[in-house]
This record gives sequence, C-alpha cells and structure tokens, in this order.
Amino acid sequence: MSDFRLEGEVRIPAVALHALVAAADRGGEPVAAAVREAGRATGEDITRRITLVVSMSELDTNDFWSAVNAETGARGLGTFQWASAIGGHAELVVFGAADAEDVVRSPTGHRAAPFTEGLIEGLLGAAAEEPVAAVQAPPDGGEGVRFVVGSPTALRHVRLRLQAGAPLEQALEGI
Repeated sequence: MSDFRLEGEVRIPAVALHALVAAADRGGEPVAAAVREAGRATGEDITRRITLVVSMSELDTNDFWSAVNAETGARGLGTFQWASAIGGHAELVVFGAADAEDVVRSPTGHRAAPFTEGLIEGLLGAAAEEPVAAVQAPPDGGEGVRFVVGSPTALRHVRLRLQAGAPLEQALEGI
C-alpha cells in the first residue's frame, strides 16, 4: 500500500522488548505503564505515517487494518485481526508480537503484554481522534493473544476485574 520509510526510528532486537516486558513484570504497574506508553507512542506514530499517504476518512476497516499490518509487520510488531464483539467491546487478536508471544509461551498464560496494549491504544486512538483503551484478555486456547478494546473508563474496571482473576465474560458484565 505504501513505501513508508523507517526514518526517525531506532530498531531494537526483540530480546530488548522481552527485557522491557520482564522488567514490567518485576516492577509492577509503574513500569508496565511506562512500557505501555512506549507502545502507545509507537502506535500513534504508525497511524500518523499512514495518514501521510491516505486520509483516515478514505480508508474502510479492511484497508485500515491492511495498512496497519503492513507497518507493524515491517517492524516485527505482529499483525492484527478483529475477532468479534464481546458485550459491546471490540476484540482484537494479535499474532506474532514479541511481548504477546511471551504471553503465549508463559506457563500460566496470564503474563501481560503492556507494549502491545499501548500499541493498540495508540493506533486506534490516533485513528479515532479520541482515547481508546486495550486490555489483554485471558487466553482462550486459540492462536494469538486477545485484547478487548473500548473506552478507557470502562476498560479500567475490566482490567481490575481480570487482575483479580475474574473470567472475561464476568469482567465485562455491567460495563
């Protein structure tokens, strides 16, 4: 779709992103928030680069995700696929993202992917021109890592319920 240049970018090996995620695991929410913010800035920049070529109003959903996947795939950040709507919130499945792959390989399956959460928030927030939140959903046994996407206010409650061990459907109740 485009000939985007990677100007102004610093490439880091996947092992560095794994180290950031591990630091977030050890450092708790303040460190995870910093890693999430790095992902958000990356997502916003990717959306900005796409809009240098085509206006968001000219893209339908499929074209938007094709452009996003071209950009994120070129950077080793994985690819994205809308899966379904759960309780009025969109679900997104990520394939091949370095920190999301940590989740897939995790023995408990509950390891967070804060960079990818932020990346999704940045991509969609910049495209929608309003705040968007993403929360990693518990594994469902399928491929990829699932994220629920919605308003920051609603998903703050979902995140807390999931962290307390509630299943996804219960975490989404009343939101």
